[in-house]
Amino acid sequence: MAMKDGILTTENLNLIMLIDRSGSMEGERIDQVNQALAEMKRSLIQIADEENVSIKVRVITFSDNPEWIVGDTTAGVDVNDMQCPTIYADGWTKTDYAICEANNSLKKEYLGAHALRPVVILITDGGCTNPHGDYLAAIEQMKRKLAGNTGKEKVTRIAIGVQDYNEQELVEFASIGLYHDIEQPLVFGVQNVNEIRKVINFVAVSSMYSSIMDNQDVPVINDEEFV
Repeated sequence: MAMKDGILTTENLNLIMLIDRSGSMEGERIDQVNQALAEMKRSLIQIADEENVSIKVRVITFSDNPEWIVGDTTAGVDVNDMQCPTIYADGWTKTDYAICEANNSLKKEYLGAHALRPVVILITDGGCTNPHGDYLAAIEQMKRKLAGNTGKEKVTRIAIGVQDYNEQELVEFASIGLYHDIEQPLVFGVQNVNEIRKVINFVAVSSMYSSIMDNQDVPVINDEEFV
């Protein structure tokens, strides 16, 4: 809760997931992602209840084209009402298209009144198959979102790389934050496919707490906050 003009208001916390559903994600990788979304929902409901915040979720899947499967450009879905259809894998990895879709939703009028720092989590097992310059341009646009004239980035960007991911591209996407008290790009690699579900839940939970406790110059990801 936040106090404004003597009135208690509920703060909005927006989470946008960008999920790679290209052909290389087929099988156990995409199965783990599907399981992770249900587990993540339970964890985020717990956070919303304990911290008295309203968590709004958007999910974009992408291969040849991006697709909104939870929420849309103008509104996220309350985590209590979040329903994810099963994600299936095929096609190429056109990551920049998904980032551009997310950028369209990063406007104050779409994030809600009293919005905390939004979080965008990218999950992918490959590299962008569109021109690299287009990928970088989409990221640069995201960095400028909500910043106004402050010159400070106002969106937390976290990348989860699955097995054969392009590490350099994920470093280019991710915000600089503190993890284990070390300032570094917020990139979390998963080499064991059975760990995908656990890592997605950890990143979602810890990034929500980071936004709630946003009194740092950079996002802070803590293992202690994993539930």
